[in-house]
Amino acid sequence: MKKILLIGLLAAACRLGATVAAEPRTLLVEVRDIPAAAQGDKGRFAFNDYNRDKLLTLVRHTAMMLATRAEFAALQHDGFHATLVMESPDLLTLYKRGLYGPTSALPACYHRYDQIVARADQLAREHPERIARVQIGETTQFHRPIYAYRISSDARRPQDKPGVLLDACHHSDEIMGAEIVFTLLEKLVLDYGRDPEVTAWVDRCEIYLVPVVNVDGHDIVTSGRDPRWRKNARDVNGDGVTGVFPEGVDVNRGYDFNWAMGGTDQPDSDRYRGEHPFSEAENRAMRRLLELKPFVLSLSYHSQGEVIYYPWSWNGQPAPDDVLIREIAGEVAGHIPTMDGHGTYAISPGGPSSQSYPWLYGRKGDFDFIVETGMGAHIFAAEDRAGIIAANLGGVRALLARTAGPGLAVHVVDAATNRPLAAQVWLPRIENETVDRRSTEATFGHYWRLLRPGKYELIISCPGYRTAVLHNVAVAAGDWTPLEVRLQPEAPVAARP
Repeated sequence: MKKILLIGLLAAACRLGATVAAEPRTLLVEVRDIPAAAQGDKGRFAFNDYNRDKLLTLVRHTAMMLATRAEFAALQHDGFHATLVMESPDLLTLYKRGLYGPTSALPACYHRYDQIVARADQLAREHPERIARVQIGETTQFHRPIYAYRISSDARRPQDKPGVLLDACHHSDEIMGAEIVFTLLEKLVLDYGRDPEVTAWVDRCEIYLVPVVNVDGHDIVTSGRDPRWRKNARDVNGDGVTGVFPEGVDVNRGYDFNWAMGGTDQPDSDRYRGEHPFSEAENRAMRRLLELKPFVLSLSYHSQGEVIYYPWSWNGQPAPDDVLIREIAGEVAGHIPTMDGHGTYAISPGGPSSQSYPWLYGRKGDFDFIVETGMGAHIFAAEDRAGIIAANLGGVRALLARTAGPGLAVHVVDAATNRPLAAQVWLPRIENETVDRRSTEATFGHYWRLLRPGKYELIISCPGYRTAVLHNVAVAAGDWTPLEVRLQPEAPVAARP
């Protein structure tokens, strides 16, 4: 009888044709033991980050998907181990069960933003010399504070040290990144003085952590309102109603490096970039952070794919620092085991437009990497959380090891007064016109530049000073090579009689 019913449903599907395609998907179906041949880019179960109208997750050969009755019958007829989980005419109900898990609510092991802030504040009270909270902005829609946390050997004041940044949740449904950064925050503070490796990192660097960039969107996801939410909470259509999917702006398409080449101008799209570069307060908060502290290296956490994207492939051309950037990306990826335990993360050049990593590298000189954590989901089951965090902390370890060099620690001062200068530092044999000129920061006059061992040419300039051209500057293997540059003030122009 069951076989006759399945055949009847399939026959009806063939007769109805386009009508079946328009039938709403009211079933949530779990499919187990999916063969590898049915997965991948061209398989029946090809997972797409941005198109979840059918396939919601695909983790370890098990899928959660939306289906019509005919699609469910076809899966069973074709021999897939498909089980009906629930039926509902309300899509959000299906998404909550499919993406949050059996309780249709976010697993308790994940943190709300207020919980992250409360714990960080507690650590700052107990260890004020180790961690300081810095408000870098507020959210676009609800004006919630966006915090960065400075961790250093003396976090009570800015330090003249190489900067490292780790941030998460540009996309609000990619909550695993916030858990990784939050776990790292606790580790850096609590293990200082006990773990020699952590102590060395904190003594050597000034580390900034932004656990959640997109605070409003993260709240929509972690409060249990909507697990699909990716963008911020901006009321794009101005009707005074917020939290209606798919409103908002994609915060990771809002930076001003080739902005018009990235994302889309369609407000309903997952990749809507906003009305202009830095239209969103979340992007301006990150820009403000970069005004406070330049960074040598940074990681931005996203989900999913188990791949690290680095800058860049632009019209088929690599970034000026491609050899070194790929080397570092490979080191970080090689220390992050995949969820299936059969390898480590991959690396790939990304595009040059509107996202955080081309902006940080192209405008600010920071070697920034996007880490796509986990495989096949954005919100992972509670039993997977600890393993993904532990795996990614291995990548953090590899990144922070790079803060020991090799490279140049350039220090530029006024030759007459020893005053630190905000000077342009240009390596003309490496840096082309695709990137902005790099500079020392004004407070200390320092610029840390990761380089491979070898000899380099530098051109150092500052308005009101004579330009210095340095040839055959040797960078040694291992630690930072210090380079002290004293710029001579230009002679005043004599007034005409």
